[in-house]
Amino acid sequence: MAFPLSVFSAQVDGMLASEGASLTDCSQLVRYRQIKQAVERYSTDRPDQYTEDLTGDGGKYYPITSLTKFVDYFSRVVWVEYPAQAITADHQPQYLDDEAWWDDYRVSGNTRYLFFPNHSPALTETVRVQYTAPYQWVASSVTSAISQVAHGFVVGDYVYQQTSDSTWVEAPDQRIATHIITVQPGADTATAALLQTTLPTNDFFALCNLAAGYCCQAIADKYSRTSDSGINADSVGNHVTRAGEFSRRAKELIALYEKHLGIGADEGRFNPAGEFISLDVTPGWPASRQYLHHGGWS
Repeated sequence: MAFPLSVFSAQVDGMLASEGASLTDCSQLVRYRQIKQAVERYSTDRPDQYTEDLTGDGGKYYPITSLTKFVDYFSRVVWVEYPAQAITADHQPQYLDDEAWWDDYRVSGNTRYLFFPNHSPALTETVRVQYTAPYQWVASSVTSAISQVAHGFVVGDYVYQQTSDSTWVEAPDQRIATHIITVQPGADTATAALLQTTLPTNDFFALCNLAAGYCCQAIADKYSRTSDSGINADSVGNHVTRAGEFSRRAKELIALYEKHLGIGADEGRFNPAGEFISLDVTPGWPASRQYLHHGGWS
């Protein structure tokens, strides 16, 4: 299901209010960015998955960039089906063993390839690949009209609105953006759509717990920086107390998220953390396959 930033924010805002936080303690821009940070972590903990078909060319090497949502240094191939057929053929899928494909073969220039050591798919054959990817942010139907002299934006620019003076600014990195320009009718006006992402509905509230936890931590950091000598001792003490309260609540909310995803280190559960043991394999083997992960019980 698609969730605009505003839907996340409505839930997170309610959670912060229940904690006694004033929204002035954590501006809307900050809340939006904490939500995006939460989704970025969620993408690592439980990444999205896509399946795409590649057409054979008679060779063994296929650029990873041909997979439209593959993100280098994040995505990984989950499985490869070959030869693949249309679903209408009612075929039995045939998955290649892990040893039959490498997803991290690189050459000069750091170009990354999907390599088949034992197969050369023909022009008439299809290779079906499933891989992981981060959750992406796209334009929602929630829009804002921009009326700003010589804003300089063009369609596709990622932007955000500053809290201090409400000026719209182009985001140097789309990860900190809250909107994307969808219409540019003139040099002084434009339309910006709020960003949204699509994720499993059953994880929505857990992700809001994580985002609220990040917001609580931001509030705690704000209170802990109180060092103005002009503030009386009682006020300083109150700020220190508030910092401790929000820091504690941040840990609790983040723990709720981790418990929902089953990634905590509760007693008696398998701990995903472990050690990597070198297998001392031949140099030609892909870098991503040189280690065996050895976990342990907590």
